[in-house]
Amino acid sequence: MNTPQTINNHQTKIHAMKKAALITLLILLVACQPQSGTQPQQPQDFRTGTQAISLEFLSNLPPNRLFDRDPFNVVVQVENKGTSKIGGGSDRIYLSGFDHNIITGIGTDGKAIPILDGRGPYLPRGGFDMLDWKGTVLALTDKRIDKYQPTILATACYNYETVASGQACIDPNPFAAASIEKICTPTTVGLGSQGAPIAVSSISVEPAPGRTRFVISISNAGGGNVFKNGAQFLSKCSPYGSGLGYDEIDYVQVADVTLSGISIRQSCKPLDSTGHLRLSNGQAQLFCELSNIQGQSPYLTPINVILRYGYRQSISKQVEIRPLS
Repeated sequence: MNTPQTINNHQTKIHAMKKAALITLLILLVACQPQSGTQPQQPQDFRTGTQAISLEFLSNLPPNRLFDRDPFNVVVQVENKGTSKIGGGSDRIYLSGFDHNIITGIGTDGKAIPILDGRGPYLPRGGFDMLDWKGTVLALTDKRIDKYQPTILATACYNYETVASGQACIDPNPFAAASIEKICTPTTVGLGSQGAPIAVSSISVEPAPGRTRFVISISNAGGGNVFKNGAQFLSKCSPYGSGLGYDEIDYVQVADVTLSGISIRQSCKPLDSTGHLRLSNGQAQLFCELSNIQGQSPYLTPINVILRYGYRQSISKQVEIRPLS
């Protein structure tokens, strides 16, 4: 027979066990909670903007005014503000706009742009670096020059890529009876900018029974000059080169157009033999088609457009050079 004292001791033990179990449970719950500072990084919408690289002369390099026989130092900061990797190969920056008989020691072959990563879903800022040139100003008095005011031009020539992604509504039978449930209606896909100077501004979807036509609008939104993709065209971009021809400027190469990963590039027009599309006044339209569409019900599918091209942009600064004596 249990005495009151025995019952009380038994209840005390049960209470202690419950308390220990509760503490253990709380410890486990706290341990399972993500700690501040260790939250998984969330992907960002990074395909925005119309810049590829940004160029900037470093402050006082070159100086606004200097004397002859002074060192002539130029430093250009280059930052990749777009989404495509840049640098290496034939991507270069050139200095021009001055007389090489007055400012010497600066070559005409330019400097290679270092490899700079573009922005990504977990990389809010692209890579950046600095390029420097060291020259010498010859005596102006010997040349009977009282003042020399050249405009220093830094020109970047590089290859770049645009990737535009959106969702298109595909309707295999747009004239079907209203009894068929339709989850979407084919309409223009607005894409905005893609973190690159060449933008796919919109994709118009034009359905027909068994096929869908796409009108892809492309524009030069970066403010620079676009030209054909390839190392042979980059060498002509140099201010010291032979120059780009009329049949090489204002072209972009259509690398691919895909729907849910399936390429329809072979249907796209008008393209030349190397897959390049000509821009007129900075604008162009590409016509592609998806055929042999099966089924009755419309559906949404990812559409991707990939463009590759050469690009040229520049910055300038005027300097004043006077004779020391």
